[in-house]
Amino acid sequence: MNSKNKRTRKYKLLDHDTSVTLSHPKLVFKTFMECLEEGDSVSAREVLAASLRHLNKSRLAKHYHIPRRTAYNLLNRKGTPNLDLVAKVCQAILQEYKPAA
Repeated sequence: MNSKNKRTRKYKLLDHDTSVTLSHPKLVFKTFMECLEEGDSVSAREVLAASLRHLNKSRLAKHYHIPRRTAYNLLNRKGTPNLDLVAKVCQAILQEYKPAA
């Protein structure tokens, strides 16, 4: 292949359904921990927020004591979540995606 063909080749983006990826809590937490290990708190927060997007906010409030407004603030990047909130979100993600026995 000559250099002209290399420059004109077009690549297609593949569709990616994030709900499939984010329904695997082990993958979510692995990614979350890698972000923390690299000191990238912004990306770590985005990983949790992306996973939180797929959860029912009313259920979070009722079962995990995470106020709906707090969940929406985390999604909208308002405020800084404390460690207690991060732990509650992590617990909710693990519990919500656990297969029924």
